[in-house]
Amino acid sequence: MFSEFLHFYNYSADQALNEYARRFFGLANQMYRLQGKYSLNKLVIANNATNGGSEAEKLADELRKQARGNHGILEEVRTVKGV
Repeated sequence: MFSEFLHFYNYSADQALNEYARRFFGLANQMYRLQGKYSLNKLVIANNATNGGSEAEKLADELRKQARGNHGILEEVRTVKGV
């Protein structure tokens, strides 16, 4: 876990050891969640690329929304509200 943490957050060993345990494990937990989400997305993309269909297009739209970040969320809210 420690070496993954150093690599993921680009910390030095001294920086990581100087973190509070609560913060270290919170960041490590978030790191694993992000890695899991990324791996799951890759799996879904590979599956949809093989099977095709509307699910692949729906996934591509969702990933485009995520790629736009907060701006994309605000844009979607404005569209729904009709502003």
